[in-house]
Amino acid sequence: MDLHMHHGLDRFRYLRLVVIAVSLLIFTGFFTQYAQAATNSQIPDLSEWQGKLTAAQVKNLAKVEPFIILRVQQGSDYKDKYFAQNAALCKEYGLKYGVYSYSQYISTADAKQEAKDLYTRAPNASFYVNDYEEQTVTSGTTNSATKAWYTELNSLTTNRILFYSYSSFAQTYAATAMTSYDGFWLASYTSAEPTGISHVLWQYTDDWYSSPIAEYVDASLRASGKATSWFLSTASTAGKAISYKKYVSENTAKSSYTIWGNLTLTKKLGKTAQKAAKTYYAKYEYKHSNGSTYLSLYDKNGKWVGYVNANSMTVMTGHAYKHTAIIYKTGYSVWNNFLWAKVKHYTKNYLNKAYTIKYQYYRGNGQAYYSLYKGNTWFGYVNAKATWKAIGTKKTVKIAKKNQTIWSNLSFTKKYGSTNSYYGKTYTVKCYYNHPNGSTYYSLYSGNTWIGYVNKNVVTVN
Repeated sequence: MDLHMHHGLDRFRYLRLVVIAVSLLIFTGFFTQYAQAATNSQIPDLSEWQGKLTAAQVKNLAKVEPFIILRVQQGSDYKDKYFAQNAALCKEYGLKYGVYSYSQYISTADAKQEAKDLYTRAPNASFYVNDYEEQTVTSGTTNSATKAWYTELNSLTTNRILFYSYSSFAQTYAATAMTSYDGFWLASYTSAEPTGISHVLWQYTDDWYSSPIAEYVDASLRASGKATSWFLSTASTAGKAISYKKYVSENTAKSSYTIWGNLTLTKKLGKTAQKAAKTYYAKYEYKHSNGSTYLSLYDKNGKWVGYVNANSMTVMTGHAYKHTAIIYKTGYSVWNNFLWAKVKHYTKNYLNKAYTIKYQYYRGNGQAYYSLYKGNTWFGYVNAKATWKAIGTKKTVKIAKKNQTIWSNLSFTKKYGSTNSYYGKTYTVKCYYNHPNGSTYYSLYSGNTWIGYVNKNVVTVN
């Protein structure tokens, strides 16, 4: 073998070693990349089409997936057959999950109901998704309905709320509404990740093999910069919604507070109008990490108003009262609730009628309201200014003056008779009224027989 051939063989052996080394590096890198993809990239979304998950499958999913996404419903009426069981298994084995609703809302009100139902059925989800990919809106605009879906759910949870759709559909039907959401989950079955629209998840296939469940499923990849923690953390530092369900009124003794559009306290919707002492229905409360409690407020039409610090509100709590009230002023309404949404009666039609006050409430400006009953039948809420309150007592008195009127009502429009027939006789006072004219009037009884109202100056107390 000559020297030239020897040198050539050495170069050949060297190149072969280099190729082997490079191949090993490539294979190792590929394997590492594949392992990472298998354990920390592909996010499957599952529904009843994959069947009821077993404990073993969920345990295996928990080993390789940072989280999964489960379908809860199709519209409000159709509930996914296996969501409840699958969610329970996820909780048992520590597998985090987001949830989605395949939207079929036809109006703003319907969208709110679908969002509410999603939260009610999946209160422990890590995040929520509006899967809106089919145009179903027949009343109002698609953008207003899609925004209402977000607004309603945002009033219930502090977790992330995502919008899912195809790019063209999203731009056509929800271009403005989707900007309110915390992120866009883009569906695009392409070989390369789309760059024309901002997104946090990219559903790139409906044919990815998930070995833990041995099924081909829809799968997504997280966008660059979106770590697992982003999806699983709350959008704010407030806790979960806690059912509250109380009427509250702006406290006029407090300074004006901001009404917030989110619980990160970055979006202002307005201020509390303290002088008006407006009333709201607070459906939920949140314990914020800043130490304050925030209430989620709704108006008389059921429209969400925003979040406000609970310190700015007075809770309209019913205090047992057990007095009698007589309606004496016209121009007042008797209400169905403290949002003044529905009038039950008008006081002008019930003048001089007596009712039992079972509960007394105070508005944020100090004004008292009575909850009136006739026997066991509720009459409604009325401003205390429209009534005379009966103050219970147990006195016996003697009619001491003649030629004085005994009245049938405290509007003094109907006389019961004269004190001449009752002079010198003793009667029981069961209650009395401090009249706006400055006088006090006793309600007299002979046993259980009512005699009428007399000015206290007409009698002497035994």
